[in-house]
Amino acid sequence: MALHDDLLAHALALVHAQPQSQLTLRRAVSAAYYAVFHLVIFEATEHWDNSGLRTILGRAYDHGLMKTTSNRILDGREFPYTNENLQVVKDLREIAQGFSQLQEDRHFADYNLTKPLDPVDALRQAKAAEKIFLTLPAIKTEQIVQEYLTLLLVKKR
Repeated sequence: MALHDDLLAHALALVHAQPQSQLTLRRAVSAAYYAVFHLVIFEATEHWDNSGLRTILGRAYDHGLMKTTSNRILDGREFPYTNENLQVVKDLREIAQGFSQLQEDRHFADYNLTKPLDPVDALRQAKAAEKIFLTLPAIKTEQIVQEYLTLLLVKKR
């Protein structure tokens, strides 16, 4: 199993842990985000010809840039995706939105201790990660998805 698969399994196990605690719920949300983070990097670097350098390339990804790029993809004016398969566009935008939201959820879970994390929210967040795991592999070869995966690494000029 790849790291991203292990992280998703860990997130789902934690969110269903008995008894649930703030610790397990917060770790579940964090693991769900990191599962998607590593899945996206895995898919983005998979086409890199030199497989020995994929890990090094993967280290170049920046959480902030990835969120900014994901939010940009949602802008229909900047990325209208005309003449593209409408379902692929919808799926890609759901992946981008999910990535961005999971990052915000992780920040809340890891850093905001002023409010308890709701078990239903933690489960929803883990399930959102799981949905990305089902969707991304199905559309990863589409040109607009490959462009998105590339843009996650490239600063907008």
